[in-house]
Amino acid sequence: MSTDDVYAREEHFRRLVGKLPPMDPVDLRRIDGTTAVGRRQLLSARDRILATASKARGNPVVGGVAASILHGNPWFDPAFRVELLRVPSGCGKRLEGRASRRFELAIADVMELDDILVTTPVRTAFDVGRLVPEWRGLGQLDALHRATSFSIPLLNRYILEHKGWRHIRQLRAIAPLIDGRAESPQESCLRLLMIRSDLPTPDLQIPVRDETGRVFARADLGYEELLICIEYDGAEFHSSEARRDRDARRDDKLRNLGWRVIRVDAEKLWDKPWLVLREIEDALRERGAY
Repeated sequence: MSTDDVYAREEHFRRLVGKLPPMDPVDLRRIDGTTAVGRRQLLSARDRILATASKARGNPVVGGVAASILHGNPWFDPAFRVELLRVPSGCGKRLEGRASRRFELAIADVMELDDILVTTPVRTAFDVGRLVPEWRGLGQLDALHRATSFSIPLLNRYILEHKGWRHIRQLRAIAPLIDGRAESPQESCLRLLMIRSDLPTPDLQIPVRDETGRVFARADLGYEELLICIEYDGAEFHSSEARRDRDARRDDKLRNLGWRVIRVDAEKLWDKPWLVLREIEDALRERGAY
């Protein structure tokens, strides 16, 4: 590296540091732009939300993805924003890592959880189900329903009472597809892809029995009547050699029992969805279904 390059990097660093806010006391750090916590303190997503909401001004209500996490949803983007809903006169200062919005919330939309105010499961479903694109909204709805078993009829009534809200048509379209048996947003996305492509609606979490009647596997999606098993391979669960070997032995056993096994990974789902659909359609036709 030349001397000029070193000087250029030092100048860039000086300018960057000059834009940073003054340092907090040595034992503190800030999350979401303002909330001070111990510098050695390691926070879970839930801890982060509770810390941010409890120290915010104006008694806000936690909503959106942050509310779904507090209700038990384990599936979320690690870089999620803590969404704080406030009455129109409340403090709406927007800070890094969190978003403040002003809404008129009905009393029935709010509950107390861990000493802070949070939108109810149904109101939370109404909000996360309008996240775009629609596969993201459905993934959030499935995960929230898995965690809370919120009332889908109540959600449908809420949708009817809030016509004209942003992305309400999307929510109205995907609400009938909510299924808390989905075990990941990617499974929800795959199911939505199949339905939008006019394939038959798949079964979820299909129990597979061996010759003795013992359940030895559960298919993520598929068609139980046709013995078609569709598995989504998430990198976090299928990247180890031991897990791949176990999956291979499981697939061999499924095939010996007459099952057609289709595996879908992130690359196929996002980059080559037409290949996924073709493989599923071919399997259906091989089994005499259309």
